[in-house]
Amino acid sequence: MTERIVEIRDPATGQVTDICHGPAPDGDCPGRGRDGVVPCAGMLVQPHGGDPRLWPVAVPPGCRGCRLTWNEQAAACTRRAESCRDQWQEGLEQEIYLVRVLAARKDPRFRHMSTRQLRITAFWRWRLSAQAQGLRHSEQKQRDWARMYLALAEQQRAATPAMPAGGAH
Repeated sequence: MTERIVEIRDPATGQVTDICHGPAPDGDCPGRGRDGVVPCAGMLVQPHGGDPRLWPVAVPPGCRGCRLTWNEQAAACTRRAESCRDQWQEGLEQEIYLVRVLAARKDPRFRHMSTRQLRITAFWRWRLSAQAQGLRHSEQKQRDWARMYLALAEQQRAATPAMPAGGAH
């Protein structure tokens, strides 16, 4: 993770009261107290120079997790979903190649099929395989997680009161 400065602001005045450097690479707050509560609990947080349309966001009193990472987690889940999709497509291409090789070797199951029929057969063989179904399931799960993290980030922003005038500097 790159070095960044996160401003911790007073919710009543909007003035910066402290700073932190965001979560550790594992997503945990390095400043968390013995009770597990993050030091910005009950305050507003925003990355230094953050887009005022998206920041600051309120951190509820007693909060035990960093509120800066939901959009990053959504992006990571989307990347993992795309990776699953790419693996699925690679598997399909391998299956098409295998079916064409078998047809070229005069396998009785494939030797009289057209190129189109070979592609369709390969598609169905691959689609019904356990590996392909597992990749589809993983892709969908990651997309669902990404949507959840985005929804949490949007809900968090919507629940944050407007910054007091003069507090944005």
